[in-house]
Amino acid sequence: MGYRSKASYLSKDPEKRQHQLDALKKSPHSGRPPIEDPLLKGAGKDPSDPIFRGKIIDYLERHYYLPETKKPVILEPWQKEKVFEPLLELNEKGVRKFTLALVGLPKKNSKSTMASMLANYFLFQDVDYGELLVTANSREQSSWIIFSKLTLSIRMNPNQLQQCNITNDYVENKKTGTIARVVAPNYKTSAGFNPSLTIFDELWAYELDASRKFYDEMTTSPARKQPLTVIFTYAGFDEDSLLYEIYKKGLEGSDKKMFFFWSHKNLASWVTAEYLDTQRKRLRGNTYLRLHENRWTASEEAFITDEAWDDCVDKEHRPLLPDKSLSIVVGVDASIKNDSSGIVAVTKQGDRIVLVRHQKWQPSQKNPLDMEESLERYIRELNDSYTVKAVYYDPYQFHRSAMTLAKLHIKMIEYPQTLDRLTVMSQNLYDLIMGRNLLLYPDAEMKKHAQKAVATETPRGWRIVKKMGSHKIDLIIALAIACAGAIDMRMEHRVWIRIDTPDNELDELEKLKIDEEEDIWEETAIAKLQ
Repeated sequence: MGYRSKASYLSKDPEKRQHQLDALKKSPHSGRPPIEDPLLKGAGKDPSDPIFRGKIIDYLERHYYLPETKKPVILEPWQKEKVFEPLLELNEKGVRKFTLALVGLPKKNSKSTMASMLANYFLFQDVDYGELLVTANSREQSSWIIFSKLTLSIRMNPNQLQQCNITNDYVENKKTGTIARVVAPNYKTSAGFNPSLTIFDELWAYELDASRKFYDEMTTSPARKQPLTVIFTYAGFDEDSLLYEIYKKGLEGSDKKMFFFWSHKNLASWVTAEYLDTQRKRLRGNTYLRLHENRWTASEEAFITDEAWDDCVDKEHRPLLPDKSLSIVVGVDASIKNDSSGIVAVTKQGDRIVLVRHQKWQPSQKNPLDMEESLERYIRELNDSYTVKAVYYDPYQFHRSAMTLAKLHIKMIEYPQTLDRLTVMSQNLYDLIMGRNLLLYPDAEMKKHAQKAVATETPRGWRIVKKMGSHKIDLIIALAIACAGAIDMRMEHRVWIRIDTPDNELDELEKLKIDEEEDIWEETAIAKLQ
């Protein structure tokens, strides 16, 4: 493959082009002589050429190809002046000043891309026989974001590609012996690693003690002369966390070997006001502040405001009269002794979900709920009055009743309230309410359940919970389940495979379309079905 002409590196925009030309005439590093332009002199084609050592800006704008454009990157001023240049600043002994760095930016401000740029630079320019570790809150995130960007960039640059051996989890610079590898918190051990650079992505998700231990084990080795740990992230929601401890240390400025840059502003030119306005309308208030303003927020807030709920209530709407031509979907949240139970029936009309009927029961320790005479009977009545397309239920308390109802040819579909499903159904109900695509009839009890519901955020998303054990939110949970079923009727065709499914049964399922649910799948089963 040939090389691009010098002119092809320059922007077509006159102002940006002049900025590039001016940048080539002076060194981006104070106190250093300007580097001769390798594009003009023909030098610097080798990405391991020491001409770029200590000059990350020149290196990146020559050798780092953006996967999105397939062209060398043109760094924005803030990336140069606020992050890369000060991050790698040297002290009077010619050694990097910092051993720890925390870079906090809002979502979509190129955190992962900048992390892969740093890894690319170290892979070719730092030291011979170095070791770079790229990690995140899961192996999948590491592999498919930072590490993927790194390998894609290398593959697009023929001078880098010819020097590298690329596998699924590491890249080796064959010329220098330096290796960049991807490591996840569930890695069996980090013993034996001796990294010159360790990159952490989205440290806010490191909640468990095991994750904190993993971070401690991955800290830079004293055997390296210039070790560096860099964290690219946005804010979290838990002030009793590893990230917040590091964030507070950065604010205090007490650690002279720590580089700290934290921005609440969207610095990237591609993050537009229109995009942010759309995100503000779609996301919960705290979620928007955390993701797009990089602010620490509480993990809990009210699920929905009274105003948003009332906007979905039509005072003229009433529970719908029996009509066999009306297809309904039913959601069940059942409890025998302690909590209340609720059943909600909805129907889909055009682009709206319409509340058809609902019922609540309150059991107690002395008077436990008779499932047959309450929930089962109510579902039979719904089936006699309407056409029930499906009843979605959590099998934890309702399995026997579901089997009884299934014998009456009522379609019963398990909907276990696992974290991933709770997250999906909570977001779906929130979107319906905020978009006014849910039609409700006036009901004080259902509104009270909505008022008692709070949204709590987790690394996998937010979900509806109750703030106190005595609060009742069962009608909202049942409504969320019913709406999820009405919106996504593909759920009818899902096949749930438990991790103890015998191999001979898996053989019979190979031709079926399976939806992955990581909480109940076994890796060997997934591999076999794929």
